Amino acid sequence: MPKIFTGIVVDRVMHILKKELTQIFRDKRMRVLIFAPPIIQLIIFGYAASTDVEHISTAVLDADRTKISREFIGKFDSGIYFEVTHYLSSPKEVDPLMDRGDISAFIYIKKGFGENIRAGKTAKALIIVDGTDSSTASVVLNYVNRIVSSYLDDLLQEKAERIRGIMGLEGLPVMFSTINLVERTWYNEDLESRNFYIPGIFGMLLTLIGVMLTAMAIVKEKEVGTMEQLIVTPIKSFELILGKLLPFVIIGYIDVILIMIVAIFWFRVPFEGSVFFLFGATAFILLPVLGIGLFISTISATQQEAMMSTFLFFFPAMMLSGFVFPIEAMPTAIRVVTFLNPLRYMITILRGIFLKGTGPVVHSFDLLGIFVLGVFLIGLSTIRFTKRMK
Repeated sequence: MPKIFTGIVVDRVMHILKKELTQIFRDKRMRVLIFAPPIIQLIIFGYAASTDVEHISTAVLDADRTKISREFIGKFDSGIYFEVTHYLSSPKEVDPLMDRGDISAFIYIKKGFGENIRAGKTAKALIIVDGTDSSTASVVLNYVNRIVSSYLDDLLQEKAERIRGIMGLEGLPVMFSTINLVERTWYNEDLESRNFYIPGIFGMLLTLIGVMLTAMAIVKEKEVGTMEQLIVTPIKSFELILGKLLPFVIIGYIDVILIMIVAIFWFRVPFEGSVFFLFGATAFILLPVLGIGLFISTISATQQEAMMSTFLFFFPAMMLSGFVFPIEAMPTAIRVVTFLNPLRYMITILRGIFLKGTGPVVHSFDLLGIFVLGVFLIGLSTIRFTKRMK
């Protein structure tokens, strides 16, 4: 008897699955809309979501006009980070340029700069950065510190050479009291912000597409008028829910493969983890995604309501996921709320798989979190769904 019952359940679910897949893929435009937007959005967001700042438009006022001051300015203008676009003759010219956004940085070399350096005294230079965008300003200031440190190292080397020449110590080392800091970066050696953001975009796109498609599932039945046909069938609520979810699980896996190919081969994001673990983790990731979409579908009367509810969920979830803003920097009360956000766990897992090569042991807490949220949401949706017209 149990085998007969199981066979009946599987048969009903398979019929719903076939119906859903047929309905989804019979429209040629729908086929394109399901698979093309994730790729297009990943490419757009992949280039847009970057904190790497290059070719910073810079104005220079060199009041010293010496070889040393020109060498100092050349340190900024010779790389990819700064680009000197304006040479000024007065500090009053800075404000209009900064106000219009023509420049993002201003370097002011005061008179006596070169003489002080030759005398071994403290030389002063003023560097002003546009702080309208605090994140960009922080990156620019970091670049400034690195360039100034490099310039000081060069000065020490030149001073050592002069001392050797004066004292006739050519070939012998001249010691200065310095600290040699050896820097090493793990997991993202080149500090490419794209490597950090694209796994997060991966999770966001998977969430948005999964929630949006699933949110339309039952609502569409209500609007088209096929809900009455389902009411008179012997299909149980959990069978209908399962049949509605499976097509989007298949679509979700196809999107995962497509997005992963673009991330690895287009953007060259390192993939250090296991493909098998990624596919296994995807099953956990899809649970809360489809659960949220299904829950929205059960509480919405129209597709417009379902669409609006999707966006009402998605944007707070993105803000509280750690995609842009570190969760550690949030107030305690908000950090507690983030544990109810499945996107938080997804992004942590995807970044770990791509950049660190971590496995299920490391992500056991994240996997448990999204599993619990997924089971709860799908269970709640199944309870809410009844085969009665509302």
